[in-house]
Amino acid sequence: MHVLVIGGTQYFGKVAVRTMLARGDKVTLYTRGQSKPDFWDKVDHINGDRNDYADFVNKLKGKQFDAVIDNVAFKTEDVKAVVQALKGRIGKYVVATTVSIYGGPGHAIEWRDYSKRDRPLWVDEFVDLTACCPIRETDADLSKVKWDYVKETHEYGQGKRMMERFLTETKDFPWVVLRVPATLGPEDPSFRFWWYMQRILDGKELVLRDGGSNVFRLGFRDDIAAAILDVIPVAKTSGQIYNICQPEIATLRRFVESMAKALGRPLNAVSVPAEVAEAKSTLPWHDWAFDPFSRPKTYVMAIEKARRDFNMRTTPMDTWIKQTVDWYKANPVGKDSKYYERRDDEAALARWWRDEYAKLLKAPAKN
Repeated sequence: MHVLVIGGTQYFGKVAVRTMLARGDKVTLYTRGQSKPDFWDKVDHINGDRNDYADFVNKLKGKQFDAVIDNVAFKTEDVKAVVQALKGRIGKYVVATTVSIYGGPGHAIEWRDYSKRDRPLWVDEFVDLTACCPIRETDADLSKVKWDYVKETHEYGQGKRMMERFLTETKDFPWVVLRVPATLGPEDPSFRFWWYMQRILDGKELVLRDGGSNVFRLGFRDDIAAAILDVIPVAKTSGQIYNICQPEIATLRRFVESMAKALGRPLNAVSVPAEVAEAKSTLPWHDWAFDPFSRPKTYVMAIEKARRDFNMRTTPMDTWIKQTVDWYKANPVGKDSKYYERRDDEAALARWWRDEYAKLLKAPAKN
């Protein structure tokens, strides 16, 4: 099989390339050539900036591929150029979008904290995340997607939705969309895993909003790479949209408990009501990068369709968390996680609430 990968030098794209090379596929990368992984000499390379659409189409003119993998498409123009360049000359176009098309992180610019409860729901969510649990692929009505960007919401989620709408309205082109969750694992450029790991390692109190009771499904880097490859040979996946993620529905508490166990460290966590945490501290709760997996309350994708159509494979959560912890131990980050300069303020909030809660428990009961 000859596969064109647009990008392919970072994160789960890199894992997919290594897998294809190991099984004997021919791989061509379309990149700017700024990052050269260890497999660079084993792949063909087309040098170019995919945002230069005229050059992109010209360089792919006349070429044929069994499949195209695109993990770095962020707006409609990106996928339009692929269709223009390769229509009629590829077997399958696999493009990664995001859970953010539904709402929450990557859709809302900021978390709607308790001081902003009156702002419109659409600023936070494209679908009602509380009503849609789990979130099915059909819950996002792409016919409602506008072609103009709205400044009140993040360009990332809007751009991915526009891409999906364009593809669903494009006939005679073998696309498949994979909606990817927050994806963790070795070499994660977001450092969201490190946000919690660093705080467990320092031993100070870790604030758990509402006890870490919010629920979500995450993704493991290697599982996402496997899904990208597994959809290619299955004919029925053409023209389909799939949620892909781990089967475990985890709470934040369960997630950090697993991390602490893998680290061999105690978990010094304090449950703080979300409203108290936001009202009684100046911590940056509005920023999704702060305590990144603590909100929204429900963020669970349904995965029955992917498991049925191409037998999506997954790694147990405790296993990939341990693998990720071990990678971080062997590859020190060398920098603090986001907002770590406020770490003492986090611990102070946790201690304050723990003391106040203890006083409430000791207070006489009221008739």
